Amino acid sequence: MPARTLTIGEEYPPEGEAQRIERVVNASLELLRSTPTKPTGGPVPRGQHPKSHGCVRAEFTVGADVPPELRHGVFREPRTYTALVRFSNGLNADDRKGDLHGMAIKLLGVEGEKVLESEKEAPTQDFVLVDQPIFFIRDVADYVPFSEQVLRLSRGPFWWRPIVVVFRAFMLGDCRWRLVMGMRTKPADVLGQRYWSQTPYKLDRLAVKYSVRPVPYPFPCAAPRDSKNRLRESLASHLAGQEAWFDFLVHVQTDPKAMPVEDPTVVWDEAKSPPTKVATLRIPVQQFDTAAVREFDENLSFTPWHAL
Repeated sequence: MPARTLTIGEEYPPEGEAQRIERVVNASLELLRSTPTKPTGGPVPRGQHPKSHGCVRAEFTVGADVPPELRHGVFREPRTYTALVRFSNGLNADDRKGDLHGMAIKLLGVEGEKVLESEKEAPTQDFVLVDQPIFFIRDVADYVPFSEQVLRLSRGPFWWRPIVVVFRAFMLGDCRWRLVMGMRTKPADVLGQRYWSQTPYKLDRLAVKYSVRPVPYPFPCAAPRDSKNRLRESLASHLAGQEAWFDFLVHVQTDPKAMPVEDPTVVWDEAKSPPTKVATLRIPVQQFDTAAVREFDENLSFTPWHAL
């Protein structure tokens, strides 16, 4: 059989993708249903990135110099959006342990029909980012056995979940094990991390990935604190007296084979296709570490389907 010709900006869903997605969704929902509530009461923890380091107010300003080919969706014209930003841990409750770390951005006041069928008129757009450029699962065919095995092994307290995930990655193969362990970092400050979307998105006719880079970069982080909540503490300390700035970047696919849409375990080479800055994210001085903000944070949801 001749090799398939790949086209820039196109996706190539594998056979049976819809059915496999349904199995992943069912396993994920069952995992949440089986998760005990927090010992102190309150809602069941999120399935992904349950520990928040803070939900903060921000401004997302689209630049006037965005290249014409990227002027689509929220980047189509210069504008400043009010935004919310949530920083998080992937799984661990102790910030001193290696983990993935998330940065989720919610733009407010976004007009236009959204992709999410059940919320087409929602006035928001979300960007969900992690401090690693790649994911450790290749496609939905890999994700089905992973999610179903995690469900089978998850009977137990919530602290057992990270062990289950790492064990399952080991069972997927030695290369996947090394990938997962290499993705676990111990940052001193969430404001010093770079974050990536990991998976690509469609922007008009282009396939793109998003990333966020602190300004300045590298960011001058203070020495890490010896505290299980050191990331919340360092964020609160910084924002008590200083702003924080990030560049929001778009990385365009230029080679459909070397920069695949369907395999998020492959790094898109930034030397061959340098990311382009399209917006600035400013987090102003503020106090966010209050009971009211924590409750508000707990009730927020973020999904990449909140998009134009």
